[in-house]
Parts: sequence; C-alpha cells; structure tokens
Amino acid sequence: MWKNQPTCSDCGKTFKGPQLRCPKCKGLVAIPPISGPSLNDISLSSMWSLHSFLPDFSKPISLFEGNTPLLPVKNIDDYQDLALKLEFRNPTGSFRDRASSLLVSDAYQNKSQTIVGASTGAFSVSLSAYAAKAKIASISVVPQNLELSKIEQIKIYGSQIIEKGESVDDAIEYSFMVAEDNNAYHASPDNNLLTIEGQKTICLEIVLQKDTIDSILVPRGSGSLIYSIFRGFEDAIASGWITEYPRIYAVSLEKTKVAHLAESLEITKVFLLEEVKKIIQKTNGNEIEIDAESMLDEALILAKNEGLFIEPASASVLVAAKNLIQEELIDSKSSIAILSGSGLSTLNVYAARIRGKKKVVWGLSESSTTKFEILNLIAGKKADYGYSIWISLGKNQSLQSIYQHLTELEEKGLIVPSETEVKRKHYELTKKGLETLDNMRNLIDYL
Repeated sequence: MWKNQPTCSDCGKTFKGPQLRCPKCKGLVAIPPISGPSLNDISLSSMWSLHSFLPDFSKPISLFEGNTPLLPVKNIDDYQDLALKLEFRNPTGSFRDRASSLLVSDAYQNKSQTIVGASTGAFSVSLSAYAAKAKIASISVVPQNLELSKIEQIKIYGSQIIEKGESVDDAIEYSFMVAEDNNAYHASPDNNLLTIEGQKTICLEIVLQKDTIDSILVPRGSGSLIYSIFRGFEDAIASGWITEYPRIYAVSLEKTKVAHLAESLEITKVFLLEEVKKIIQKTNGNEIEIDAESMLDEALILAKNEGLFIEPASASVLVAAKNLIQEELIDSKSSIAILSGSGLSTLNVYAARIRGKKKVVWGLSESSTTKFEILNLIAGKKADYGYSIWISLGKNQSLQSIYQHLTELEEKGLIVPSETEVKRKHYELTKKGLETLDNMRNLIDYL
C-alpha cells in the first residue's frame, strides 16, 4: 500500500498499518519524503491525480475531492493579492474530504463493515459521506454542544450519531471505546497516518498552482493540517519541485467567552503540538493568536467583497494575514491562506451576528427563539437538563435564564420532568409540547 514504509521518528521501527504514534516509544510515525514525477508530468483533475504520492488501494473511494482553486484577493485592500486556497470547494465543504477518501478506502480494502469517527463536525460530515459512497455503516461521535446544522448534515448521509462530552476531546476519547465495541475501523483524524497523507495533497497542489511561495497561513486546530502541509513540502522538495520550505504560520484562537464561534479551533489537547512547534521553528514561521470576534467580522467582509462564504474558523487566517501584512512581516503577493471550511455549516452563527443574537430562528422573537431551541434540543434528545441545554446554546445567556425558560415551559404544560431520572431534573416533551413544536416549525417554514 505505502510508497515509502511508515517509520517511527524516534526508535526507527517500521509499520504496515496507519497508526500515527509508535506503541513502543510513543514517537511520531511518518512516511519518509516521496520523490515523485516532475511538475510537468502532473495534470490536476482531482486529489488522485497525485497518486504517485499516495498509498495504493485496489478501489479508491472518491467523490472527486481536491484540485481546489487558488484565488487571489482583489477587492480587500488589507490583503489584496493574497492567494486563497479554497478548500471549502471540496465535495462536503471541507479539507477533511482528502483524509476521508484515504481512510474510507483503507476501511473498504480491509473489508470493514463499520467505521467510527469523532470530531467537531466537519470531519464527521465528510466521513459519513464517503462511508455512504463505500456502502459502509458509519458512527459519528460528537460533543454535545455541536452546531445543530452540522448534526443534521451528518444525519443526511445516514450516519449514527452519538453525542458525548462537552468537548471534542471527550468525543474522541469515547470514540475508541465505540470502535472497539462495534469491531469497527477507527478513523479519528488525529490518530491515523492516512489523514496526514491525504491532507498533504493541499500543499502539493499549491506548489503546482503558484510559482512563488514565501509564506503559508494555516489554522492550527489539532495540528494535523499544519503537519500535513509540512509533509507536502517535504515531498515537493524531494521531487525537485521547490528547493526550500516556505514559512508556515499556525493560527490559533485566544481563549475568550466567544470562543464557541469556532468549534473546530477549540481543541484542548493539541495532539501534534510538539510537531507544530518544530515545524514553525524549522520554517522560520510563527504562531499567531487571534480573537473570535475579529475572525467573524473578517468572514463577513470576505463574503461581501469577494463572494466567498466560509466558516468563522477559516477566517482566522485572514485576520492573521491582515496583521502580518500590516507589520510588513509577509508579502501578500507571495503568501497563501488556507480556507478550510464552508460557511453553510455555521449559518446560525452568522444569523446571530446579523440579527444581534447568539442563535436565532427567523420569524420568532428572541424569547420564543430560545424556547423553540430548548424544545428542539429536548425532542431530539440532544440535551434535556438545564446545564446541558445552557452548553448546547453556547452559554450566551445566563444559566439562570435557561432555568427560567424551563420553568415557564413546564408551567405551560409543554415539558415535564422525566420519571426515570432522580439525581438531576431531566425533561421530556408532553403531547402538547410536541404539537407546539410542530406548529412552530410549520410557522418558520411558512415565513
């Protein structure tokens, strides 16, 4: 399968499987740089046009991912001519499609009947789609406060959803148990070498698309995308496409009360943190922290001036680019920012900004909107007690106000305490509550 054998960077042990960590010494397992064909021998049509750099599979599972545009900014003075790699143009709207294609191909080749993944949403959406293509059952483990729009996308592809914990770290930890219980292929993006090998094709495409690259700005997240970009540059140098590494800038999020605006950057455990530090040092790059509010503002500026609709986390690199260009640390004409995901996955966040609320439902007052979302959460078994509902709604209101809404809904006969729970007050909808929720949904559809 492998072009070059996976090898532990610490103890030198080689592997056949796609583990990212050596079970013996916990060192990072990596593919030695691959020397591929010359630049002129590559004709891009999809990620699989770069098959010389990818593992071999008897039947690759593909939705025609990759070959995403590299588009220069034309209408924003702060970073005019900055090249944008439009990864949200992939089949499910995320760079994760490149990883999913390899992971599901491996699961298919190993005759796995079920595949399990965990993420803040984008990867689970992607994995579900590729599993559907391969006719493999999928299970998606996600944190409880995930954007509802992402949950609905996962459901559309037929994946079973398990909500576990208050963070993506909790979901990932639990997903290992789920995979073991179901004798399933485990596909967490931060623990599988195929993730890195699929995502490195972003970098290989960039080298094919742009002659001069001095700097590249990448959302940090768990570190896997930055490490993937570095792996791509390693292969490009080994193939004689370029002679040196561009500077890599890792963009992360300051810990503020509005950090929920970018779930995909809210990573408590940065799985590849040490590798990210080494990459930044080796490429003479830097780590840039930005705040979530400026990130959301920048995403709206991009949409209104360039016609590109991206998720808030993707705009983190634009905020960083603006600051670096203003300080004359990078040149926009020779720099690239990777836009990792589509704004369609975070419509509630944008609606909130436009209408001045954390979450809105078109056609309803703010108070009705909150009650509608509480009923939705309870009906969908996403959250059914005060604290979990508060978390799921983004902590935008006080916890006390959530309990007040629950009291009012109970007084109106729309919810009742569950008889099966005794330690805390869990709720379920009454017949009247279900009818009211249906009527509210119909009203929204009409509006």
